[in-house]
Amino acid sequence: MLGLAVSLAAALPAVSSPAPERVALTIYRAPYRGTRIPINLAAPDGFALITETRTVTLPRGETMLRFIGVADGIIPASAIVIGLPGGTVEKNRDARLLSPASLIDGTLGRQVTVRRTNLATGKVTQESATIVAVPDGGRGGVVMRTTQGIETWRCPGLPEKMVFDGVPNGLSAKPVLSVTTRSPRAGRVTVRLSYLASGFDWNASYVATLTPGGTTLDLFAWTTLANANAQSFPNAQVQVVAGRLNQQRVQNLMMRAQSLRLQCYPRGTTTSDLPVIQPYQRPAREMIEMSAMRMDLRAPPAMAVPAPPPPPPPAPPPPPEDLGDLKLYRVPERVTVAANAQKQVALLVQPRVAFEKLYRVAFQSWSNDVSAAAAIVLRMKNDVKDGLGVPLPTGTTTLYQADSQRRLLLGMGAIRDVAKGEPVRIAAGVSEQIVARQTIQGKQRQITATNANPFPAPLEVAIGNAGDPDYRDTSARLERIDGVQTWRVTLPANGSAGLTYTVADACRPGQLC
Repeated sequence: MLGLAVSLAAALPAVSSPAPERVALTIYRAPYRGTRIPINLAAPDGFALITETRTVTLPRGETMLRFIGVADGIIPASAIVIGLPGGTVEKNRDARLLSPASLIDGTLGRQVTVRRTNLATGKVTQESATIVAVPDGGRGGVVMRTTQGIETWRCPGLPEKMVFDGVPNGLSAKPVLSVTTRSPRAGRVTVRLSYLASGFDWNASYVATLTPGGTTLDLFAWTTLANANAQSFPNAQVQVVAGRLNQQRVQNLMMRAQSLRLQCYPRGTTTSDLPVIQPYQRPAREMIEMSAMRMDLRAPPAMAVPAPPPPPPPAPPPPPEDLGDLKLYRVPERVTVAANAQKQVALLVQPRVAFEKLYRVAFQSWSNDVSAAAAIVLRMKNDVKDGLGVPLPTGTTTLYQADSQRRLLLGMGAIRDVAKGEPVRIAAGVSEQIVARQTIQGKQRQITATNANPFPAPLEVAIGNAGDPDYRDTSARLERIDGVQTWRVTLPANGSAGLTYTVADACRPGQLC
C-alpha cells in the first residue's frame, strides 16, 4: 500500500511557484538573550513569521503545488496556505538541497560520464561509470566502476570531471514546501503562504547625543535585523515585535546544502616522508611596497568633483502598536533582508528629551570596607511631557557629547524593555570625583559619600536586592527604586554625607549564624 501511495503521489501533476511576488517579515527576537548580549549571527535564536503572496495557475483536479525558495529554517507544521479553491490535502517539506554531496548520493547506483584530461597531451577522453559507493560522505572517496575496473574518483591525480545526465528526483537548488490540493476548476489564483521560520533575530541600538545646552538630548534608535537563512527576502515589508513571547522550543532541521569532502588515501603512504617544495611567494610587505612604488609612477589624479547633495532624510518611523501585551514596530519603507547577513534600519527618532543627571552607587548589605566610584547616569521619564512617551525595546545605548566640531563618546550601556511612564536610565561613564564607602560594625552599617566637585551632586546609593526586608534604625529615609532600598542625597560641593542603618542579622548569604 505504501508503494502504491508513493506512486500515486509521484504521478500527480506538479505546479511550481518559483518565487513570491510580495513578502512580509515579522521578526521576534531571541526570548532569553540578555540586554548586553549581542545577536548570535552564526545561529540567531529568534524566529520570524513570513507571509508570501504568490500567483499560480492550477489545473482542475488534484495537483502538487511546489513553493520554491521558502526559508531553510521553515517549520512545516506552522505553514498555512490561504486562497486555494480546494484547500490543502497534505504538506511536505523537501529538505534535500542540490549540492555536490547530495548530487553524488542521489546518483548512487546510476551511470555518469567521467571526463579526464591527459596532462602530457591535453587530450580529453570520457567514459561511462557507475557510482557504487560514497563512504562517509566522500571522506572515504567516491568509488565507481568503469571499463578498467573499480576506481576512486579524483584519486589517480588526473584532472577529472563528472557529468550528470540530470538532477535526481527530490533535489532542488532551493528549499521547497509542497502542498497537495484538489481544485474544482482550472484557473489562475492568488494564494498567501504564511509560516514560521527559525534563524532570525533583532536588537535595538540607541544613540543619544547631548545638546550643547546640556539639559536635553536627542535620542535615535537603530534596529539590527539578522537573517541566518540562505534565502534573501527582497523588497520586504518588515516589522519587529518587542517583549518576551511564550515560546515552545520546536526541533527543526535547517535545510542546508551538504559539502562533499574527498579524502582519497590515508596518511602514512610511501610518499609521506618526501619533502614538499612550495613555490616562491613574494612576502606581503614586499608586495605592499611594490604597489606603493607603482602608485607613485601614476599620473596625478584629476581634480575632485564636488559630491552631490545628500538625499532627503527618510520618513520618521511610525509609533509602535499594541500586539496584546507586546509592542509591534513597523519599518516605514520596504527593505531587503539579505541571506546570511544583518541590516540596520531606523526604529525611532525622539529629539530634545529632558533628563536629570545623577550619580549612582550600589552596595550589598554584607559588603565591608568597600569603596566604589559613582556611575554617571542620565535619568528621564518615559512620558510625552519630557519628550518621550513611546515604549522602548531592550537594546544597547551609546552616549555622545556633541559640539560644533566633533562628537565625544561619554558612555555605553544597555536598557531593558521600558513601558510608558517608567524611568529610563542611560549610562554616561564613571566619576572618580564622587566615591562612597561602606563599613560594618556588628549589625550596623555606615556609608560615607564624598564629593570632590566644586558643585552639588545628586547621589543614589542602592543597598541590597529587590525584595530584601526593610532596614532598621536608618539615619535618613530610604525609598524603593525598582524594588531596591535606595538612599537619595544631594552631596554639597567639596563635601560629604553619611548614612547608618541596621540589618536583621549580620550573615552573608550561605553562611550559618
